[in-house]
Amino acid sequence: MHLDMGETRKLAGRYRLLNPLGSGSVRLAFDEAEHRDVAVREVRVPAELGDSALHGARRVTGLRHPSIVRVLDVVAEGGRPWLVMEFVSGTSLEQTVRARRPLPVPQAARVGVCVLSALIAAHAEGIVHGRVDPGNVLLTPTGRALLTGFGVPSRSSWPSTDLWSLGATLHFAVEGRPPGQVPAAGPDPLRSLVRTMLHPSGPPPVEVIGEILDRLAVDRPLDRIVETSGPLPPARVAAIGLAVLDRLQSTGDPHGGVQPANILVAATGRATLLPPLRSGTLPAYTPPDDAPSRAADLWSLGATLFTAVEGTPPAPGAPLRRAGALAPTLFALLYGDPARRPSPDALRRELTLLAR
Repeated sequence: MHLDMGETRKLAGRYRLLNPLGSGSVRLAFDEAEHRDVAVREVRVPAELGDSALHGARRVTGLRHPSIVRVLDVVAEGGRPWLVMEFVSGTSLEQTVRARRPLPVPQAARVGVCVLSALIAAHAEGIVHGRVDPGNVLLTPTGRALLTGFGVPSRSSWPSTDLWSLGATLHFAVEGRPPGQVPAAGPDPLRSLVRTMLHPSGPPPVEVIGEILDRLAVDRPLDRIVETSGPLPPARVAAIGLAVLDRLQSTGDPHGGVQPANILVAATGRATLLPPLRSGTLPAYTPPDDAPSRAADLWSLGATLFTAVEGTPPAPGAPLRRAGALAPTLFALLYGDPARRPSPDALRRELTLLAR
């Protein structure tokens, strides 16, 4: 039976219903057996689907993860299941963004790290959430993000659907609106990742999504560092070049996306080249070569290091005023003829000397 929100009564003789939480679809309750606050939610489905919904809801009671709002109990009342969940003090991502403003990229990335880890844990148990959206992501006063909404009949049985929905949720977090037909443009890594997650061909591997979100949660893109702090010293730029070269040589295929926005720098100075996405490369970092190749990646690396040390991307006839001893290496990397660019081994030796 449907319980009116004004009623004060018990479910299963122990959960005393109190006031609505948030939009009213969830209610605060007091568990008189365990003496604790809980949240309860009626799962509204057609009567003929009640048994199926009850079975599905009971499956998720075994889910345990720091970023999942636990379903503690499932109660059958009036032919419908009621979910009894742990009570979490916090505000939904939807309410937070609408009441204030879109989240800064690092904070949005931290939300993504939490939600992705929750989904990975659920998928490992064969459970698809199916309703990942800003209303089902809770932000706590301590900065944690938790995914709620488990136990409600899923709209999909495919894990990739949850990843698409996570991309749409992150889009809302940084843009303040759903993605619509055209996700937000921008070269920054989070928006590039979001566009890739929403691509019709499907999201990138979970490992790629996780690596990018992990790095964005703590590190800053190189283009932002140069934009806010100005050009970097040649020795530091050489060290960044070495880190990027390591990443390029560790993979079997050309990267095809080397540019400042795809290089994240930690507070310690450690640089990381993000995995390639479908977002493409800005014109200033697109090599003149006809096809992606390792030599083309080296040209893009040269253009990236040029920007880091000079503060602006390379242009025909642009002088190198700040590069110092790094200048000959940059000129060699930016040769139009791929055969004249240094080999990776030669480049490593040069950068190693310059990074000291």
